[in-house]
Amino acid sequence: MLGTSLGAPVAATDVARAKSLPTTSIVPPAARAWLAVAALGAALLHAALAASAPLPALIVLLAIGAAELAWAAATLARDQPPALKASLFLALVPVGAWAAIATVGATTEAGTVLALPPLPLGVASLLDVAISLTVAVLLRRNRPAPQNTGAGRFVLSLALSAAVVCGVTIPALGVTDAGVAAVDVHLQHGGHH
Repeated sequence: MLGTSLGAPVAATDVARAKSLPTTSIVPPAARAWLAVAALGAALLHAALAASAPLPALIVLLAIGAAELAWAAATLARDQPPALKASLFLALVPVGAWAAIATVGATTEAGTVLALPPLPLGVASLLDVAISLTVAVLLRRNRPAPQNTGAGRFVLSLALSAAVVCGVTIPALGVTDAGVAAVDVHLQHGGHH
C-alpha cells in the first residue's frame, strides 16, 4: 500500500494504472495524418529548393525543411502534435520569410534577391498555411478527439492526405533544380524516353 485517500487504501496497481491513462488530445487521428503529410510535403519542397539556393538561403531552407520533417514525424508518432499552439504561428514563418524576400526583391534595382522558382515556394507556402489553419480550427474547437476511431479510418485519411499533398507537391518538385536534375540523371542512365 502506498497511501490512503479519505481512509481508503491506495494500491500500487491503482497508481500505475492512473499513470498509464491516455491523455486527452484535441487532434483526431485524421487531422494528425493531414498535418503530418502536409508538413512532409512542405519539408520536401524546402529541401529541393535548397539545392539551387545561394548559401544563406540554403541554410535557411534546410533548417526549415528539417524542422518540418521532424515535426511531421513527431506528429505521426504521437497522439498530439508537438508544440501544437506554437505550430499555429511557426508554420507561417516560412510564408512570412518568402513575403519579405519578395517585397525586398521587388523594391530593389537588382530585381529579385533570391531567384527561386515561384511554384515550389507557393505550394510550400500553401501547405504551411493549411497546417496553420488546421491547427487554428482544432484549437478553436478545443474538444477532446474521439478515442479509438479505428485503424481503417486513420489509414484512409492518411492515404487521402498523401494523395492531395502528392497532387500539389510532385509538380512543384519537378520545377526545382533538384527535380530537373533527377529527370536528367534518369534519362542519361538509360531511362525511358
